Amino acid sequence: MRKILLPIDGSKRSLRTVNYVKKIFRPEDCEITVLEVYQDYTYYNTNREYEYDESKLERDMAPIMEELKDYKVETKILFGDPGEKIVKFAREKKFDQIIMTRSSRGPLRMLGSVATYIVRNADFVTVTVIREKDIPN
Repeated sequence: MRKILLPIDGSKRSLRTVNYVKKIFRPEDCEITVLEVYQDYTYYNTNREYEYDESKLERDMAPIMEELKDYKVETKILFGDPGEKIVKFAREKKFDQIIMTRSSRGPLRMLGSVATYIVRNADFVTVTVIREKDIPN
């Protein structure tokens, strides 16, 4: 059984990767972890402790959970630098594959900073970066 890490950022682009996963993997062939990483400074409370509205996470994840209802899915939220947190989490949990979309930045349509970091640093796992136009609706 393949362990798939699906990092999302809440954008429609990243949520559409679910369709790609469904096209490639059957429910009985994989376990999926949907990971959302938030910058540290955004969610500190006055005591410098992480504070996050769980209802926002549920709203962000609801469409994904509905689409993947036939799959074994876990959700996880982390705080910190997204690239670093995704790579560290993938290494610790021994994922077989990371599947993510790339942002279309600038006229050359280069990888965004998070995708670039992951491709460069996650050499222990297969990383699939999907162009937005290649994601099925």
